[in-house]
Parts: sequence; structure tokens; C-alpha cells
Amino acid sequence: YERKKAPCLIGTRVELLEEIYAWAYGENSPNIFWLSGLAGTGKSTVAQTVAAECFQRGRLGASFFFSRSGADVRHAGKFVASIAAQLADNVPGAKCQWHHLILGPMSKLEGDTSSAPYILVVDALDECEGEDDIGEILDLFRLLKKTRLRLFLTSRPEVPIRSPLSEIPISEHLDFVLHSIEKSTVDNDIRFFLRHELERLARGRSFDKDWPGEQVIDSLVRNASGLFIWAETACRFVQRGRILAPKRLRMILDQSYGAVKGPEQHLDEIYATVLRQSL
Repeated sequence: YERKKAPCLIGTRVELLEEIYAWAYGENSPNIFWLSGLAGTGKSTVAQTVAAECFQRGRLGASFFFSRSGADVRHAGKFVASIAAQLADNVPGAKCQWHHLILGPMSKLEGDTSSAPYILVVDALDECEGEDDIGEILDLFRLLKKTRLRLFLTSRPEVPIRSPLSEIPISEHLDFVLHSIEKSTVDNDIRFFLRHELERLARGRSFDKDWPGEQVIDSLVRNASGLFIWAETACRFVQRGRILAPKRLRMILDQSYGAVKGPEQHLDEIYATVLRQSL
């Protein structure tokens, strides 16, 4: 198991993670948990958190994080080989089935059905290149009901994924739409994250103990518009300013002042600000 990014900050996503763990460790849970959500809503961070939790409990079978930006993590072929290798390392008795796992990953892993299941964590399936490859992977996932493996899957709610999953009996999968969580819950998590990151920066730079203040935090929460990626990008941009962090924070607040804007506009603006400062 290799950590790809930081997990959820402790104290955030509490109810969601409780629901996921209840599924993962429950006796009669369906084999698939599909977490879908729009870009920037924090799916990958949740997936990282679930993988870390399962690893600590000795229940992680394998994990794979698709990404369009990585040459090795956007193809189905790499996915199959990686999952097979990890299962062979992590699941007792799987080594002797190595070749079967390569040819038909996951579907051949038989075992004592009374023992606790292993969890496969697959993040951002929508970033796998090729709709046909996505379809083939989903076909493999349908075989999980014959094994003691469970799948935690994340993706955007796109047709190549949503359509095949809709054909699986409802008793065999759970669906959770991340961007359908109540706005107040998401905003509170984002506020918690922003306060934690900026207060940590203030302590390290000996800023005023009240910096940046609740009014500023509230403005940042509004600008995030429910997108964790906005909050993460804003904090990273401010933190890299070091002693100029207050100036950078003011730049973010100034760019968002005025007309009401949608989440995409706020995200475009902060990316543009980061890019201008890097030139």
C-alpha cells in the first residue's frame, strides 16, 4: 500500500466515513460501494482515507488510483497487473492463484466465506482511458459476489460508469452521491479544514493569534462553493507565500469580491491567480 495523498483531516467527513466503514466491515453488506461526485468534491481524499483505514486493520486487499496525468495509472492493463500483485501479497492463499488473478483478476479468489472480507479501493475510474476498458473493468467487478472481496469505487457520475452499474441488482451495490450531502455539512467540513490549515500557518510564521479571523474564513468558505479542491488550492497558495501569506490571502479575497459566481468560476479564478504568481 502506497499513500498517494493526505487522507481526510480528522474531524471532517465523519458521517460519510462512518457509513463507508459500516459497509466495509458489516456482515451482510453488498459487494460494491460506489461513491460518485463532481470534480473537486473530495472523492480521492475519501478513497485515500478508506485505503489507509483498511490497511491499518489488515483488510486492504489492493488499491489503485487512476489519474489522467500519470502515464502508468490511466490504463486498464496497469490496473489489472497492480491489483493482482497486491492481492498476491496481501491475501493469504492468493499467491498460488497468481496466474488466474492476472487473467481474471478478483473473480478467481475463492475462500472461506465466513472470514472477514478484503476491500479493494479503486479511485477515479472515470480517468481510465477508453470507455471499452472501463466497461471491461466493471464486468470484472460484477464477479465480486463470488468472492470474499468488496469494492470501494469512486468516480464522476458519468454514463460509461453509471449505466453498467445500474444493471447490477440493487442488492449487490450501494450508491452514495458525494455532492448531494447537505451544503451546511460540507461547508462546516471546509471551514474546519481552512481554519486548521491557516491557524497552523499563523503559528509557524508568528502572525497575530487571531489571523486570519472568522470573517475571512467565512468568505473563503463561500468562495469554495462546496469544493474541497478550491480550499486545498487556496491554502497551498497562501502557505507557499511564507511571510507574504497575508498578501496572497488578500489576493484570493479580492478576486472573489463582487458578483455572485458559480463553483466553476471560483475554481477558474484561483487557478488563474496561482498561475500568474508562478510566472
